[in-house]
Amino acid sequence: MANIDVDQLKRVLSAEKTRAAADAGRLRTVNRELRRVRPGPDFEARHQQALERAFRTEMPDAARYFAEAEETFRRGVRDRRAALDVLATAPPPLTPTSTLLETPFLIWGLGSPGSRLAYDGHIEAGNSWATMAGYTDADGAFLTYDEVDFYFLWQNDGGTDVVVDVRSLLRLTGSLHAWADSGYFWTPFWGITTIGDSTGYVQARLELLQWWEQPPTRPLPQPDQVNDVESLSVSGGWQLLGRPGRHESVPVAGAAHLAYDTFRVPAGAVAVFEVGVQAGWGGYDGGGFADFQSGDFRVVCPHVQLEFLTAPPVVSP
Repeated sequence: MANIDVDQLKRVLSAEKTRAAADAGRLRTVNRELRRVRPGPDFEARHQQALERAFRTEMPDAARYFAEAEETFRRGVRDRRAALDVLATAPPPLTPTSTLLETPFLIWGLGSPGSRLAYDGHIEAGNSWATMAGYTDADGAFLTYDEVDFYFLWQNDGGTDVVVDVRSLLRLTGSLHAWADSGYFWTPFWGITTIGDSTGYVQARLELLQWWEQPPTRPLPQPDQVNDVESLSVSGGWQLLGRPGRHESVPVAGAAHLAYDTFRVPAGAVAVFEVGVQAGWGGYDGGGFADFQSGDFRVVCPHVQLEFLTAPPVVSP
């Protein structure tokens, strides 16, 4: 079984996720500028002008972003076709066959700029768990996330490509909080406001890394890779003399199932599976807190399951 350079993995993922979060934040700012365009005569022309102005100001490298997104999509389509080609020619397993990856090689937490993240982890076959506490509080617009992930790897030691369905699950116990500052006056007709708002979420997520490509790539996303566990929104409202605002919270408890179908792993290649929880917040003059750390709160990941759609690899003695 191959070994993963953990430092390389952290560098790759940190750069990738930081860049993705920055792009998402800039796109959010562009969209916020577009909301200032009021309905009425010549709306389409005014919308187009506002869009071009917002991209020039907030995201001057938008062409790079959209070109990379297009290339990622086309590469994912090619990978999907390759998996279907293998399914069309390779013999299926004689009996239902699966393997369990029960021991992650790494538990790692990562937060976006502007957040405070504390985490810890315990690795044990079939019973790995992590604790996490993520906090953010901001004046003005904000978009932040915190996450903790379990990393598993599997190498196709056989001489032929295989296609698998990937399954995993998390057990989550914790709480999600969001708060927003009150405003000093009501929102005027042109849409600029001093009233704070915050929307928070908790998601369970499954990511697949095609480690045989360098830098590592990901297959086309599928809906079952993300499980929306909990969310909440709060508005600070209007208060004379600017009272503190409002704070809402919800418990987080239960199992979150995750899946990816028809994933091809070439002969001799290594795949990395990232299973984790992400808490995030977005809004204006507010913040949030995700607590998977207090008392018995935690996130448990027992395994990743690979279900073979083709005959499993045969390793020569």
